[in-house]
Amino acid sequence: MKKVIITGGLGNQMFQYAFALALRSKGIETKLDISYYDFWKKYNWKMHNGYELQHVFCINEECICSQGIHMKWLRFLDRHDPFSIIMKDDNTYHPEFAESHSHYYYGYWQDERYFQHIKRLVKEVFIFQNIDQQNLRVAEEMKSCNSVSLHIRRGDYEQFGMTLMDDSYYQKAINLILKRTCNPTFYIFSDDLIEAKNIAKRMHISYQLIDFNKGKDSYKDMFLMSNCQHNIIANSSFSWWAAWLNNNIDKVIIAPAIWDNKLKDFHPQPDYWELL
Repeated sequence: MKKVIITGGLGNQMFQYAFALALRSKGIETKLDISYYDFWKKYNWKMHNGYELQHVFCINEECICSQGIHMKWLRFLDRHDPFSIIMKDDNTYHPEFAESHSHYYYGYWQDERYFQHIKRLVKEVFIFQNIDQQNLRVAEEMKSCNSVSLHIRRGDYEQFGMTLMDDSYYQKAINLILKRTCNPTFYIFSDDLIEAKNIAKRMHISYQLIDFNKGKDSYKDMFLMSNCQHNIIANSSFSWWAAWLNNNIDKVIIAPAIWDNKLKDFHPQPDYWELL
């Protein structure tokens, strides 16, 4: 049996679950190990909103919850038995992933090619649940106009020194949208609403700031972004999935050409997206 370790926020969990589905599609018995979330609770530290796949998508899995392998053991095993115990994701695509002898798969698996062959199944699984009337109303509004989601990721990115998209990226993205679409309506999503307002003002655009989905309801921002006609995403798996789940056949998806300044060769964006 293979075990896929689930960790990180919702977007990362979705990549890991899609990877697990890809393993299963090849006849490999696979379980989810969500023990990281319980492990960190012991230290009074919460990883984002915890394990969310069940709450957000009603994915009911018999998961490994408390007896799984944790970070210190993963690192130990990776050093001493890397071929038979762990296949570690190093942000490159591994086409041989299903042939590995590893028991544990630890990584983010942020590449559409892992699950391209089961794309329909993945879309059927990732159907948002428990959407309230306010968000349903806004989603219908987005469908009725030339809506464009604009995602500004700050928060933990600033805290941990991760790559931030600057004004130049958003200005170029907005200019491209203005060339490619007619009378766009911008909807801004962010984990830093004050900075998002400041960026929007500097871009000189009219916009609606989505500020009512917080805490456990944060996933509803992804739902709304996926209902926009077009998407300007950040270097974030959260808005990556929103754009990927967008069913508009004429959608324009704009993504950063460089996802991480420290990993120049890491490109999780599909080839058919516009890269800036």
